[in-house]
Amino acid sequence: MHSTTAFADRYTIHTSGLNSSVYVNMLYFANLVNRYAADFTLITLPSEGGPTNMISVNDGKGSFGTTTAESVKAAYEGTGNFRGKPQKRIRHVASFGFSLMFIYTNPDSPIQSISQLKGKKVVYGGGTGSALLGRQILELYGLANDVLAERGATDSARAALARKEIDAVFTIARLPVPAYTELINKNALKLVPMEPEKIAALQKESPLYTEVDIRDFYPKYRISTKAVGLAGPLVTRDDTNAEVVYQMLKIVYARMDELQKMNDGFKGDSAATGLRGLTIPLHPGSERFFKEPRILK
Repeated sequence: MHSTTAFADRYTIHTSGLNSSVYVNMLYFANLVNRYAADFTLITLPSEGGPTNMISVNDGKGSFGTTTAESVKAAYEGTGNFRGKPQKRIRHVASFGFSLMFIYTNPDSPIQSISQLKGKKVVYGGGTGSALLGRQILELYGLANDVLAERGATDSARAALARKEIDAVFTIARLPVPAYTELINKNALKLVPMEPEKIAALQKESPLYTEVDIRDFYPKYRISTKAVGLAGPLVTRDDTNAEVVYQMLKIVYARMDELQKMNDGFKGDSAATGLRGLTIPLHPGSERFFKEPRILK
């Protein structure tokens, strides 16, 4: 039995940690939908992060789940951390927002590039997605076995960095991230770039990664800094009520301007961007919605 049947009109959205931007973004998302939905309610819940969300949705323990496009692909195909355990029941609903990989150290650190992290201590901050991509990046640089890396809460990692107990933080976060706006405005961190050839190598492994310049999002940062980002699909299970999925998308996209005024995390989103990062089958409710404006043929 699907988890939502105990309360037929209650559907949960599994996001990330309580202090994460994706949790906050989806609170606004759910609040908007709940104002206009007649037959169902969305409840936003914190979680351990994207990969965990894919398992929760696949197993029927969560109605919807957020993550990055790369994590969705790995979950469905049974690769990476999902090796041998494909999550074949997950379905694409729509993509919302954009997640950016931040790699940074203290402003006075001599570290200028990722290659200089050899023998250093780093923390993957936040959910499991940061650890997945962080390790992938270190492997590209040949450093996966030469860096002392561990997972930890992003706030704790930033505090440890400030105390110089660690050398760098790797964290993927859904924009906007007010904490980084504040730190950048205070010149309180140094962003470590990825070289274009390394980004190209990462994109060869997975075309889902987008090359970005962090200055495009944080114009007060003084140096052009190349990084990678990912679309953020919302997924559900194949047996989730198709009418609920369809109505949810109709509400959100018809009132996207309201959502964007409430939260910058949906800046640039529209029905035309809802299929970004599509790597798994569409849910029938989504398929019906995206065929109406002829986005999907």
